[in-house]
Amino acid sequence: MDDTDIRGLSAEDARAYALEFMTALKTLERDLATVGDEVALWAKRIELAASKGAVELEAAARAKLDELAAKKALLEGEKAELSGKVTRIREKLPMAGASERTVDADLLLAQLRMATGQDPDDRDAPDAGKLDRDLSALGADDALAALKRKIDEGKKE
Repeated sequence: MDDTDIRGLSAEDARAYALEFMTALKTLERDLATVGDEVALWAKRIELAASKGAVELEAAARAKLDELAAKKALLEGEKAELSGKVTRIREKLPMAGASERTVDADLLLAQLRMATGQDPDDRDAPDAGKLDRDLSALGADDALAALKRKIDEGKKE
């Protein structure tokens, strides 16, 4: 599973998810800086033990330095991986909310009312008689009666 895939998340959830990754990256960077400081400290201890001629202390310090160097290398690998993931998530973040559908009920109602020839701002109960009056005004009743007469005359012949 690709943990950089934020499809299906709301914009808010995607931002929170990205923030978790960025927080983990910052924590890892702090840990890496701490290990770097410890590496420098143990390198100085090796030099000090070597200058004093304490072979046993120098060997123990080298062992500790090797352990810290391995830990640092591991953390650097994790940082590189996590940094890449954060970059990919940041690239996808603007698209996170694109799949969210928001419906403005008032706008939808106004569009439906306009599509049926009604006043989009008239929110009162629909006037069924108004449509009949409008059709009558257009002479639709007269045209329909004339069409029916023609059909009846066509059947008689």
